[in-house]
Amino acid sequence: MKWDRLKLFNIVAQTCNITHASEILNQSQSSLSRQMKSLEHEIGSKLFLRKSNGIYLTNEGKSLLSHVSNLAESIEEIHNKIRHHDNVPAGKLRVSATNAFGSLWVAPNMIKFNEQYPNIEVALNLRDSEPKVVHIESDVEIRMTPSSSQDDIQINLAKCRYKIYASRHYLKKNKVPYNIQELDDHRIISYGETAQPPLDRNRLNWLLFIGRDDKNPRKSVLEVSSISGIAKAAEIGMGIASLPDWMEFDMNSLTEILPELRGPELNISLSFKDQLKNDPRVKAFKDFLVSEIKKSFP
Repeated sequence: MKWDRLKLFNIVAQTCNITHASEILNQSQSSLSRQMKSLEHEIGSKLFLRKSNGIYLTNEGKSLLSHVSNLAESIEEIHNKIRHHDNVPAGKLRVSATNAFGSLWVAPNMIKFNEQYPNIEVALNLRDSEPKVVHIESDVEIRMTPSSSQDDIQINLAKCRYKIYASRHYLKKNKVPYNIQELDDHRIISYGETAQPPLDRNRLNWLLFIGRDDKNPRKSVLEVSSISGIAKAAEIGMGIASLPDWMEFDMNSLTEILPELRGPELNISLSFKDQLKNDPRVKAFKDFLVSEIKKSFP
């Protein structure tokens, strides 16, 4: 029984979705399906029940998943012990984060991390949304939503809140809103249907609903699928927008308006597997993040 095939099974079993698993593994659906059928033939048992709305694990599949998960953890633990026997922070550290936070906050701070820990090579993986299957492509994850894995250690780094911003250019041409009702007279940039934000899209589009009947929301002047795109549209004066306050350090041309209105909140956290808690690379990265985020989010 090939370990490479069992690793594929581990992902398919966790997602229970061939399409999602193929995206994670960067492998075609047809190839992945063939691998799973070959594994079933090799074991001599059905591992999945295939239905119109997805796939489900059989009892044999659940049993195999338990054994494979334990085996994967044991292999990783042995690997970490061998690699870090001298307790020196060194080697590659795979870090995952959302596109916006990763590019605007994490990446710019990596020069300082590299100066402190020159023997650690950071591989930063940026994504559009929070993954359902965690730590497939990372050692540590900077998350905007809690990890669903019971085997994870999760450390809260900061709490951020969505606020309302507009460019000075826009505010010169339009009357500054001083209450909820005056929002009706302004152009609003919203999160589009294809957006994959860490919070529910309707919650993030609170500017369309606050002070209005849910069945009669405000109309947006522009829908954008990413936080970065919304920020850029607001900077050029397209309209007003709801953006997380962690972006304030990068938004010199934007001004907060209606600060008394409280938008959605979320926690920024660091997540990693329990067996990596004594890994020198992870400890170094954790200590660095805690220190730097305290400076950015007093």
